[in-house]
Amino acid sequence: MIKMKKINYALFLLLFANNLFAQAPWKFHGSLEVASNGHYITHQDGTPFLWIGDTGWGLFQQLNREEVDKYLDHRQKTGFNVIQSVAFWYPHGGGIDSGPHNAANAYGHRPFTGGEDSPNTSEPLIVAGGSPSAPNDYWDHADYIIQGIKKRNMYIALLPNWGRSYITTQFGGTHSEFNIQEAKEYGAFLGKRYKNEPHILWVLGGDAKGISTDSEKNFDSRAIFRAMAEGIVQGVTNQSPKWNEADPAWKKVFITYHPDGDADKNSSNWFHEDKWLTANGVEVWKEVEEVYPSMLREYNLDHPKKPSLFLEGSYEFSAYGHDCGWVSPVRIRRQVYHTFFAGGAGHTYGAGPIWPMRGNKGNYSCGYTWQQALDFPGAFQFAQLAKNFLVSHQWAEWVPDQSILQGTASEGESLRAAVKLGNSEMLLVYFSNNSNGTVKNTLTKPAEAKWFDPSEGRETKADAFEPDEQREIKPPSGWEDAILVLTAKK
Repeated sequence: MIKMKKINYALFLLLFANNLFAQAPWKFHGSLEVASNGHYITHQDGTPFLWIGDTGWGLFQQLNREEVDKYLDHRQKTGFNVIQSVAFWYPHGGGIDSGPHNAANAYGHRPFTGGEDSPNTSEPLIVAGGSPSAPNDYWDHADYIIQGIKKRNMYIALLPNWGRSYITTQFGGTHSEFNIQEAKEYGAFLGKRYKNEPHILWVLGGDAKGISTDSEKNFDSRAIFRAMAEGIVQGVTNQSPKWNEADPAWKKVFITYHPDGDADKNSSNWFHEDKWLTANGVEVWKEVEEVYPSMLREYNLDHPKKPSLFLEGSYEFSAYGHDCGWVSPVRIRRQVYHTFFAGGAGHTYGAGPIWPMRGNKGNYSCGYTWQQALDFPGAFQFAQLAKNFLVSHQWAEWVPDQSILQGTASEGESLRAAVKLGNSEMLLVYFSNNSNGTVKNTLTKPAEAKWFDPSEGRETKADAFEPDEQREIKPPSGWEDAILVLTAKK
């Protein structure tokens, strides 16, 4: 059974319900760490931390200050608490040509010395005299974004660079820009610059494999990523632990890893036992049917147990070879609930037109600008409806248990998923479509039952279950997906 401070948890629920934080969460609850059972993230005071992320890969490179404010204000209001972006991004997506390698931001400032297409990554381009509100170099504007996220009491999941383009060169037309020493120096630069920012969650990778045995892309880049982690911790703590050495300094930084889009190639494949890796990262890209098995695999890993974060999936309204809009709101919701019903510690949403923040062409943007896409329904259904449901139903205590479904779990996108609470007081079953499933009340008491509609947040009562009762049941008519909640009677 998971132990948590009940007073803190009750306060956490109250704060979420009212969406009012008197102080920043890192001040109110303390810094982040791994829970004692290894499955979720918690604050120092025992309050669970629920990662509700939005993907804004192009934020640093594409937007000016006014646009940054518009985006962040909207995401804060919607309910997100993590913004996922890249300090040194290789511009792509949005129907515009990719590159260049040392691309200028909205103010014409490049991140590194060197030419437009040949960055010297050992020398960030710093010009004296600027400020976040009046930038005269790339890093002044980066400061504005990082401070803006902090001011809105959100976290930033910050990728130092887009690894797929600058370390593993998996992206067409790119080449490696970092060797081991350059990666460590760059990590130290970022760590030192932002060492006093309590809201930074570091993310290595960037659509990148640690190892590839592909005949055309054969590489082992683990040493470069490990060096970057060593540089970050050195910059933040002024200590120099090695990637494979247990050291208190590693607990001063939160680091996860954003992997390649192959659902069976997650950070645990290459770095699970590394001392710098706080939590594992998962990406499934267009394989929406792989969310549950991928997350469950991470949940079941041992030696050591680590939280798992869903860091990228299929983007709302994107096509992926289908018609625009193929990734509909219900497909977004399936990804969300399959993440948490498989024991995930957090989930990052994405909208096709938003992540590149560039143009409105191509099968990601489908004719929408990033501003128009801010109001896509999937964002609200995740960052408000799902978040409030997860918190009010004690998501941190969920234990995956498909036996509750008595052999009717199904598979793929239509998968039904079940969890039980660690205190044996509640069962929950996610129906990813409107079809019959057989549910068994494995609680030791009679259970009240209700349905929750993930698309609108409405609830309706269902017939109670007796202990050990097994019943075929179907969501209410007209609902695309549903959650059945059984709660032990007092």
